[in-house]
Amino acid sequence: MSAAPSGDHGLRVLYVCYLGLDDPLVHTQVVAYLHGLSTRGHVIHLLTFETGRLSRGRRRRLRAQLSARGVRWHGLRYHKRPSMPATLYDVIRGVLVSAYLMRRHRLDVLHARSHVPAAMGLLASRLAPLRLLFDVRGLMAEENVDAGRWRAGSLPFRLTKLVERTAIRRAAAAVVLTERARRLLFGDADARVTVIPCCVDLATAGADGRSRQHIRERLGLADRPVLIYVGKFTGWYMQREMVDFFSRARAVMPDLHFVVLSQSAPSIVLEEFARFELPETAYTIARVEPAEVAGYLAMADAAIAFIRPCRSKLCSSPTKIGEYLAGGLSVVTGAGIGDVDALLAEFDIGVVVPSFEPACLERGVRLLRSRMAEPGHAERCRQAAAERLSLNAVGVARYDDMYRRLAVGVCGMDGVGA
Repeated sequence: MSAAPSGDHGLRVLYVCYLGLDDPLVHTQVVAYLHGLSTRGHVIHLLTFETGRLSRGRRRRLRAQLSARGVRWHGLRYHKRPSMPATLYDVIRGVLVSAYLMRRHRLDVLHARSHVPAAMGLLASRLAPLRLLFDVRGLMAEENVDAGRWRAGSLPFRLTKLVERTAIRRAAAAVVLTERARRLLFGDADARVTVIPCCVDLATAGADGRSRQHIRERLGLADRPVLIYVGKFTGWYMQREMVDFFSRARAVMPDLHFVVLSQSAPSIVLEEFARFELPETAYTIARVEPAEVAGYLAMADAAIAFIRPCRSKLCSSPTKIGEYLAGGLSVVTGAGIGDVDALLAEFDIGVVVPSFEPACLERGVRLLRSRMAEPGHAERCRQAAAERLSLNAVGVARYDDMYRRLAVGVCGMDGVGA
């Protein structure tokens, strides 16, 4: 039997996330959403897996901080090595704790963020009545193959695809990041599925002109045009191709300056600047606190994000795209990354390079120069962020609608535990 829906059509939810609270992504893409949902009348419990041991005092402070945001927190330890046995151990503990929490707090739905929590939910349904919300996030098996960590057809690959297929079949509701993912995994007619891209808090993503002027003065940039990149290097993000684009852009915009904000080792991108014989006065590399990023975006004129195109990225929704657009920046990106190229085409903004060949990069440079001089372009970028990638107007609103439909039992299948 499935859990009874809440009488006021709010939902009582256990959100399971196989990440820890020290991951910035958890705050922007989990806690921010859950806080918004709690303000709309839903009862939220959050289960995370922490990478380090937490003292009692630290746990009390974290519980108090999340409680102030309407979220009741429960934390387990994350185990990393050896990879597969460690994950299986975490799954077993997650199953037992999830089943206990579902019964103890009379929760309605287990909201599984990605595949490992989905495995926990599927198994926990044998121990406690629950309905499963599968928040797919991406193609986990294909991502590991594309990243070179797994082989297609290996045991971890096959187990992950089994969890994915089973969770898709048995979920009462599902979330995907892109329309491409919806069509690929669910087809066009499955009413259980909601597309919710990675959204941004528009109240904090923008910054005023004083931030722009202050940071420019600090960096000694005056009125020079600025291209910015925020995020990691290597892996999915193509530092060589981005520096190549910048080098070509300087040929037509000699004063163009590249600001790189990254937690990655500076040597990674410094090697590329040296490869293209760019002077030190052409770029700035810095590490800044997350709260400072909005000011740097306000200081810039355009942004770049070249992501390695591969099958798994059809289902990707990069958070940095929303941050760039919310800052009014023209975005330079590649094709085939989730729904990004469709979004930029819809609002007639940004630059999509179909490949990273020299001729395509040259055309992209010319289009970027035109975009940066185009009246109203920054306003259209902000409009795109507000209409398609707003945390409150899009992300929280769509989750809220799904939660309410689950609460009254009209979201398709009864789901696991029925």
